Amino acid sequence: MRLLAIETTGPFASVALAEGEDRVFERESDQRMNHLKGLSAMIAELLAGRGLSLADIDCVAASAGPGSFTGIRIGVSTARALAQALGIAAMGVPTLASFVYHLPAYGGAVCPVFDARRGQVYSGVFRLGEDGGAHALLDGAARTPEELCRAVEGIDWDAHGGCARGIRFFGDGIEVCGGMFSELRAAAGLRADGTSAPEIDFAPPESRFQRASSVARLALCMLRRAPAGAAASHDALLPVYMRKAEAERKREEALARLAE
Repeated sequence: MRLLAIETTGPFASVALAEGEDRVFERESDQRMNHLKGLSAMIAELLAGRGLSLADIDCVAASAGPGSFTGIRIGVSTARALAQALGIAAMGVPTLASFVYHLPAYGGAVCPVFDARRGQVYSGVFRLGEDGGAHALLDGAARTPEELCRAVEGIDWDAHGGCARGIRFFGDGIEVCGGMFSELRAAAGLRADGTSAPEIDFAPPESRFQRASSVARLALCMLRRAPAGAAASHDALLPVYMRKAEAERKREEALARLAE
């Protein structure tokens, strides 16, 4: 099976072609927030480089969010349109969980952190399980940096088999609240119950942002686990915003004021 993965939720768009879990090919834009202009060309270049066309694709997966609201819409809309036009299955992949495939040799837990503005970050903590899938230690949600730090400190590592040797932070949220994470790292040590806190570090800049190759690998895992339910009609592929868009929020606030 050939799977096309689309990633547009972060600052740099990318696309990937998976011809099996060990054969994943990727193209990434070097232009920040240029998703709408460059996405179709990247898909065409990726397929042409493999001697393929869109007709050779069996399934299309989109990074469904959270992330940039505009970016999510571009990726999901493109995937839905391709699936409908080609008559193939489509699927949405949770963006935060895909980070477990960024640096699989790392061995610890990953904590992607995206700047959600308004004093919040989209975040979660995940690990790569022995089954090759992404397992949540802390579910994805919009949080303040303080709430995230408290949630990370409160993870029960024993409940997850003592799986993590540490936590590695990813995403553009590092630029927003990296100082707080540094304080958390400095404070890491023995907990009140005598157990060791995990080591904390930051992903290198070249591996910090969203990647279509990781989306493709998570999509393949989802298909392996639930082949009958992971992929469906293009109508079932929906964005995951985790909170209302700024324009929608302001509209509701304005309507509420008018109703007073």
